[in-house]
Order: sequence, then structure tokens, then C-alpha cells
Amino acid sequence: MKVIVPLDEQAGLCSKMSEHFGSAPFYAIVDTVVDSLEIIVNDCVHHHHGQCNPSDFFSKLGDSVLLCHGIETGAVHKLQKMGIAVYVTTVVATLDEALLLFKRGTLKKITPQEVCEGHACHT
Repeated sequence: MKVIVPLDEQAGLCSKMSEHFGSAPFYAIVDTVVDSLEIIVNDCVHHHHGQCNPSDFFSKLGDSVLLCHGIETGAVHKLQKMGIAVYVTTVVATLDEALLLFKRGTLKKITPQEVCEGHACHT
């Protein structure tokens, strides 16, 4: 399984999660089967709210989930249509912490009440 996590920095497992999926400068792709980590650059980092499509890249990953703190409705629906489950963290953690919470089963799938309506929704 591939676990996708939006990041603010490229610091390996210590990378801080980004508050928003679409405006994250980087994405971690953790392959839990072969225990590998790849961090990629988000080419859509500068965009108008709702106008980025980083999820297009993730459609090619196969069996995958997204762990995030903030994400808007359109992105959630698009990811879910691709078969990517979206789990929400209640705090912005490091990549390592988010992965641990997911492995423990303490993260829950996102609900409509938890989606963002704009980039200032967590400030």
C-alpha cells in the first residue's frame, strides 16, 4: 500500500506535515510493502483555491491512502473516485507521527464536516 502525506519540508520521516493537501510544497509517498519513502515536489503549489490537481499524479500509484490535515471537498471527491481513501489528522504532525497514528488505526476517514472551505480555515 502507498501512503501519501502532504509535507512542508523535505526532512525524511521528520518532515512536518502541511496544513493543506493542495498547497503542500512536497508529498511523501511511503510504500508500506517494501518500506520505502519518496518525497516529490508539488508542481501545483502556487494556485487559486480549488484549481490544483496534484491528485492526478496519485492515480497511478495503485492501492493507496492519503493522510492529511486540511483538504477541500473537490479534492476529497476526486481522490475517493480514484479509490484513494482520505484520512484526517486532528493535529499537524510529522510524517513519522502521522504514519504511526495510521498504523495504530487511530485516524478516521474524513467526513464532510472536516473539509476546508479555503486556505484560511485552520488559522
